[in-house]
Amino acid sequence: MKQMMQIYRANREAVEGFLLTTISDHPQQNIDDVQARNFFKRLPCLSDLYVINAQGEQITPTWRRSSDDESMRGTDRAYFINRIQFDDHGNYISNPYICANSGQPKVSIAHKYQDGKIAVFDLDLVAVLTKMHLIDSDRLISKLSVWVYALLGSGLVLLALFLGVYGLVGFVKAILSFGDETLHYVFKSIIGITLAIAIYDLAKTVLEQEVFYRSLTLEEGNEYKTLTKFLTSIIIALSIESLMVVFKVAINDIREMNYAFYLISGVGILILSMAILTFVSRKKREGKE
Repeated sequence: MKQMMQIYRANREAVEGFLLTTISDHPQQNIDDVQARNFFKRLPCLSDLYVINAQGEQITPTWRRSSDDESMRGTDRAYFINRIQFDDHGNYISNPYICANSGQPKVSIAHKYQDGKIAVFDLDLVAVLTKMHLIDSDRLISKLSVWVYALLGSGLVLLALFLGVYGLVGFVKAILSFGDETLHYVFKSIIGITLAIAIYDLAKTVLEQEVFYRSLTLEEGNEYKTLTKFLTSIIIALSIESLMVVFKVAINDIREMNYAFYLISGVGILILSMAILTFVSRKKREGKE
């Protein structure tokens, strides 16, 4: 949503000009079912349409693309009139908002006719930006990429679930066993759950950025945050594994402690690398501010 708002604000004048021009092509004051359907044909981004009188009462059903809601006729919408201010041409365009019913970002246009009636057009913001080619979602390669990322991202989610279940099973085994294997199951459980969290975070990021909001401008520095979260989970898992190796070596053969040292050194390098990444990304962000 934040990235979409950035695109809308950067192109607000052009978007509003496009919407007002499209609406003004249909100057009918008495909108009926036939005229409403014509609006939906000409505006693929239109999701809802209704008319209210000068007193704020809705005098038509709420027309939607696939159905009409007759129950909305007679609804008091005076609050809508009281909080908006029309321009010299009788038009008003709202700020983008999240629809309470669908959860999708929308923008509303209200046009006031000479007899006091007001036609309200609710438009899907994603569809509006797509219509103006501010969001690229029609190319074949883009659609193919979305499907590939969706498939692989879903695979990562399934893998994360598998590791999570594996970790929980290990935790149950640790509870049921009261011997030398208890500590082993505890470590395996922690590692499995930690890796599940790391892989799920990665899958969620892939699906959000490459599938659901693929063509939106990414938030500045978001890639650093994702990488930092992923590295943190990996470092925690490797640190636990290193500790387990130290215990095993100490019990079995102390002469193999150098392998544990190598593993711990690798974890230290990862921590140092993440610290440098965090420092550089923070300096870059502060420099732009």
